[in-house]
Amino acid sequence: MRAWIWLAGLAPSIAACGARAEPVTEERIVVEESVKQDLAALRGARVFFGHHSVGANILQGLSELSKEAGVDVRIDEAPVGENTKPLGKFEDFARRAERNPDDGTQLMAMKLCYVDFQPTTDVDSLVLAYAAAVERVKKARPGVKVLHVTPPLCTHPTDLKSKLSRTLGKSIWEDQANAKRLEFKNKLIARFPGEPVFDLAAVESTRPDGATEAYTVDGKEIPMLWPGYSDDGGHLNGKGRVAAAKAFAHALALALRR
Repeated sequence: MRAWIWLAGLAPSIAACGARAEPVTEERIVVEESVKQDLAALRGARVFFGHHSVGANILQGLSELSKEAGVDVRIDEAPVGENTKPLGKFEDFARRAERNPDDGTQLMAMKLCYVDFQPTTDVDSLVLAYAAAVERVKKARPGVKVLHVTPPLCTHPTDLKSKLSRTLGKSIWEDQANAKRLEFKNKLIARFPGEPVFDLAAVESTRPDGATEAYTVDGKEIPMLWPGYSDDGGHLNGKGRVAAAKAFAHALALALRR
């Protein structure tokens, strides 16, 4: 089932990961002129977004931006598959495209959740499965554009147990999972060169000053969710969802203009 959402948000539906951050004081939403232009480009567009809880955070931020800017934006959205079962999500996404292919949809996108990745995730197989689903979407709807979305991240755990484990040279589950999310992101972008991408991972790991929230995992710098964007280590708080929503609106507008 799908639903139209505009000036309302969706509640998160799954527990978050990583360390709990201190809540960030809500700030007044500032809608820059460039953001207003992106929202205007979305007005009247037919977009489908398949997602789960972090996607709901982003849509809530988009609703808040839309309300503040006075620009009505509607996104056709629905959950795809089940969390922790990414292959089922890809299948659901493809089937939605194959059903009723002449419904006027211009752009389709789906995102995985952070819970779809573990330290043991076979990223190559996951990318192949996603690519196969995208090919089905494109075959079913030749005129529809697909916006690829990089997976959301979790914060760097800073609890006493994690600190002790690092001191002892042990791997941290959350850090390793973030490394898999980065690997999927890089291979996803490489698999679809020149195609539109919403780099959610980059948004989440970029601090307001432009620096990257990153930590060394197995000798590599791995971007992670900036704690200021989350109150529970995984979902987006007010500041995070607005930042992500601005980037999402821009990515959607760019894809529609192509």
